[in-house]
Amino acid sequence: MLKIVELNKSYGSKKILHSINLAFKEGEMTAIIGESGSGKTTLAKTIIGLEHLDEGKILYKEIPLMPLRKRNFDTCADIQYIFQDPYSSLESERSLRDELEEPIKICKRHNREFMSIDIALGLVDPRLHSLLNKRVSTLSGGQRQKAAIARALIPNPKIIIADECTSMLDEESSRDIFKSFNNIRLKGSTTLITIVHNIELHGGYWDRIIVMKNGKIVDDESYKDFYINAKSQYSKELIESYRYIRGANNEETLHHRFIS
Repeated sequence: MLKIVELNKSYGSKKILHSINLAFKEGEMTAIIGESGSGKTTLAKTIIGLEHLDEGKILYKEIPLMPLRKRNFDTCADIQYIFQDPYSSLESERSLRDELEEPIKICKRHNREFMSIDIALGLVDPRLHSLLNKRVSTLSGGQRQKAAIARALIPNPKIIIADECTSMLDEESSRDIFKSFNNIRLKGSTTLITIVHNIELHGGYWDRIIVMKNGKIVDDESYKDFYINAKSQYSKELIESYRYIRGANNEETLHHRFIS
């Protein structure tokens, strides 16, 4: 579905991504973890086309992806991005219905099939139906993020990239978001790439774990094998932290020691 070949990215003299090689299968749900500055968000934004790559290539269905402004509508609609901040990704003074109808109007203009609002909300959180006529400004952070996910679903994307989309939410809302992602995965063939800070918090919904450090991929394992086959010292320390947290029930330890 998506393939990254020898991807390099720098900002000035500082190299952010070092020879990244990855491939994502159709219908796969992947977590990308790593400390701040490891290159996770830069990688995600390079895939979506918000950042230019310096070297290498990104292939979608074996065709090289162009920069965002040069992509055709269907390619843009096929790859949806969910931003970290649920308070800036939606227009606060519009109603939730207006926000969700916007991608439908655009899809109609381009003769693209789309998902109905009812189906999208059913996958994410049916309780949002009762809020359709409410202004976005009245919604909680968790409700806004669920609305952003529903909006991303409406164009029937093939790939969804979620960039730390629960980092500003409480634990209960975060779990709800990842239950929604699991519903989307179970529905069919959407590939989900999720940047997260704690794989334990979100219930182990992933097929695969990718660990980044200093702009490099240091581990790439199936979720079920990650805890026994992790290769890098960083990943092994991360796993020990998860085990400690499970015993001590202190989630802040991991966040501050390894991920912040």
